[in-house]
Amino acid sequence: MFYIILVLVFLIIFIYLRFRKQQQKLIEAKEKYKSIVEDLGENFFAYRMDAEFNFVYFSKNMENILGVPPQDVLGKNFDNMLEWTGDSIEVGAKSLEAYYTGKQQSDLTMMSFIHPITGKERFIRVADHAVHDSSGNLLWIEGILEDITDRINAEKELQQKQLEFEKLATTDILTGVYNRYSIMKQIKEEMRRIKRKEEPLSLIMYDYDHFKDVNDNFGHDIGDYVLKETTKIISQGIREIDKIGRYGGEEFLILLPYSNLSDTLEVAQRIKDAVASHHFKGVKQITISLGVAQYNKGESLQSLLKRIDEKMYQSKHLGRNRVSS
Repeated sequence: MFYIILVLVFLIIFIYLRFRKQQQKLIEAKEKYKSIVEDLGENFFAYRMDAEFNFVYFSKNMENILGVPPQDVLGKNFDNMLEWTGDSIEVGAKSLEAYYTGKQQSDLTMMSFIHPITGKERFIRVADHAVHDSSGNLLWIEGILEDITDRINAEKELQQKQLEFEKLATTDILTGVYNRYSIMKQIKEEMRRIKRKEEPLSLIMYDYDHFKDVNDNFGHDIGDYVLKETTKIISQGIREIDKIGRYGGEEFLILLPYSNLSDTLEVAQRIKDAVASHHFKGVKQITISLGVAQYNKGESLQSLLKRIDEKMYQSKHLGRNRVSS
């Protein structure tokens, strides 16, 4: 009996020591895991949510990224945690619902919110996964969140600069209309398009009358004002599909797709009258001479431009402030 008791005692001690060893390994594993997630970097933090989507754990960088201390977040629901922007609440809710139903095991989602301290929009990327029991019931959700605000802002800034560069490369800086290269490109594209279709295409070329006198008598600042103001007047008098470009100096081209010669003449007359009747501050009456031409199928661009240039100069020779076709 004594030996049996002794064996039982040794067995209990062995089991206890083995349990303590396993427990120590678990503690060390938790500490190692905590050390890893705590050292992910200043733009990362790890988290865990329970089956009700309430936060039960955050690593140390949470406050730096989200702007709220852990004690104000633990136990709070995902939806009510921050002032989310865009469709972030809907995206997050759909993701969580997918985890709950077991339809989704992992995800990579971008979301945005208003930082409670700076008041600025911040962007985060969420990578997490759901843990279910053997019956498929949701136990918890855990994952890593990355602050990608700097990256998003840098991308936006780059896109904006690209747009600005493209605008500078394609527009006339003074008037804001297409530059010579771009308007010529637009005309070529329209010519290629109508080669396959029986559709009209017309151009208007206009030049200012006695513009040198404006610069000489009133200065180049007034001359620039006249160019910008006239462009604004003409832009208001044409369709959205029509395009204006600065051909060179004070000469401009207007591209009118789907417009025949008769219709384009009417447009040119309205433009001429609108400019002549406009009151330009500090300047006497401004007039323009216009030429109109319709594209002939199979005609080269050089031929079309030569014809319309001749028509514009015909208007000048006939006394200016008129339209020729």
